[in-house]
Amino acid sequence: MLVLRNATAVQFEPALIKEGVDIVIDGDKIKEVGANLAANYPDAVIKDMAGKLVMPGIVCSHNHFYSGLARGIMADIKPSPDFISILKNLWWRMDRALDEEAVYYSGLICSLEAIKCGCSSVIDHHASPNYIAGSLSTLRQGFMKAGLRGMTCFETTDRNHGMKEMVAGVEENIAFAQLIDSAKEKGEEPYLVEAISEHMRRLLSPTTACL
Repeated sequence: MLVLRNATAVQFEPALIKEGVDIVIDGDKIKEVGANLAANYPDAVIKDMAGKLVMPGIVCSHNHFYSGLARGIMADIKPSPDFISILKNLWWRMDRALDEEAVYYSGLICSLEAIKCGCSSVIDHHASPNYIAGSLSTLRQGFMKAGLRGMTCFETTDRNHGMKEMVAGVEENIAFAQLIDSAKEKGEEPYLVEAISEHMRRLLSPTTACL
């Protein structure tokens, strides 16, 4: 049991700020919020918040954790005046270079950064075309180690290796969904849900776009 004493509690909906409250946390659940509650829990760990803000975690509705390690790189690329040329000259070159280690650390580092910025849930769209099978499970390890909730998927695309790549992407999404469902049935999956998505329909072949 943990009690956050003398906190400023922020509620998003309906919008509300309460000053000088205690927040009682039992495991992973908020048990009680109110004034002068610490005295009711003599065996709890008491953390004096000194009026600091406590608020619900923010949800980031769109992210690409695989690109997190690119921050600050000095990339020698062609002039890229539009979005498609930026994708071709930078991001698609980078995602083709990702291996298992890079995927894991991009997931872990970006999860920690998200939490530091107040995000407790992230919807992530993953791509590593030369490391497809098992990549979402590797990414999941970073989420789980950091304690971040999220939804992730492997982008369905055929831009590098045609239909073979598209099929591998779909199969990875299905395998990951089965992994998550199995973990949920066992009560071992508090953090992740799964999804299947495509990457930019207008850049897919007509065959892939129709599937």
